[in-house]
Amino acid sequence: MEVDPARYDNRVEDGLYDDVVRQLMALPKGMSLGDATYKDDFFRDSNIHTGNFAYKCKDSGAEYETVLVGEIMPRPCGTKFGAIGNHYLGTANTPNVIDDKTRVKGVFALGQPTQSTEMMYVNFSNQIATLDDVIQSDIEELKKQNKDVNIKEWTSHAGTDQTGAPEFIMVNTEQLYAVPKAMQQAIQGKRARIVKKMITNSNEGGETKSTDSSADGSNKEGVQEGAITTNMFYEPTVLPDYGGDLFQHVNAKLRQLDIRNVENVLIPPQEWYSSLRRGTLVMIRATLHAFNWKERRIYQLNAHTIRVMDPSKLEVEQLSSQPNGFDGNATASSSKSRASDAMASVQLGKRTREE
Repeated sequence: MEVDPARYDNRVEDGLYDDVVRQLMALPKGMSLGDATYKDDFFRDSNIHTGNFAYKCKDSGAEYETVLVGEIMPRPCGTKFGAIGNHYLGTANTPNVIDDKTRVKGVFALGQPTQSTEMMYVNFSNQIATLDDVIQSDIEELKKQNKDVNIKEWTSHAGTDQTGAPEFIMVNTEQLYAVPKAMQQAIQGKRARIVKKMITNSNEGGETKSTDSSADGSNKEGVQEGAITTNMFYEPTVLPDYGGDLFQHVNAKLRQLDIRNVENVLIPPQEWYSSLRRGTLVMIRATLHAFNWKERRIYQLNAHTIRVMDPSKLEVEQLSSQPNGFDGNATASSSKSRASDAMASVQLGKRTREE
């Protein structure tokens, strides 16, 4: 695989790798995925209606949010971050279009950071071990119940040999497209709620200012004009690979996902592909899920915040050569929380590696 030696040397020599791991270790117990212990820090909770699993904190019972780190791997390793995302295309004869109701997510394959220090190497390996603990526990349970279930793990292997330890952690983004709330209300014949404004006293000779709230009730006070927020929507055509007969959106728009740069500032969709290219070191806030369907169980990590820890200078991988998204040879294939606050506090100052 192509590498950028100078970039990875700097991650080691400037102490970035070890600095990141130290800050992960300083998070509250069990928050860092590599430091967490299944059944001690988080446990499985079954939904009595769907039969699916969620994972909750042992101490509070709240949904378990974890923080993990890894390097974005190229597409052959499983990364699917584009307008099509993880959507199954179908074939040219029987295409599976993307419309307003279609759930489309991006997928990132996270691998061991290149030229990892010992601390980073152990941390990434421990992340995989934590996830494997859940799998192994469930396999033992299924054996006792004499059940045969086809399992898709939240990790994957680099090759066809599945006997060794997996190399990659697969992470899904939130949905790329959604119908904005105001649009939903309009479709249903409802109008947006009229929100009261708050009057603030003006200084002598100054202007009176007021603050208002958006239609969904989120306060915009303190948000500068032009600032990016996760409440924003865009025309999907801002993605260079969006277009053609595959996409049949009517009211759905592209969501501003909680994707942030090194300075913890939101990155607009126009810059997603260059900012999250292969070789980028990222920190992710995620929740754990397992979906049960007939004789199949799918484990899934859902990212709610993705933060760039160190950019990559490798070339951006080429987009799909199919302008309309169809491939005739295709086969099946943010909210505030303790974890998000913890990620936001991570500092990336240059430090000398301690021997």
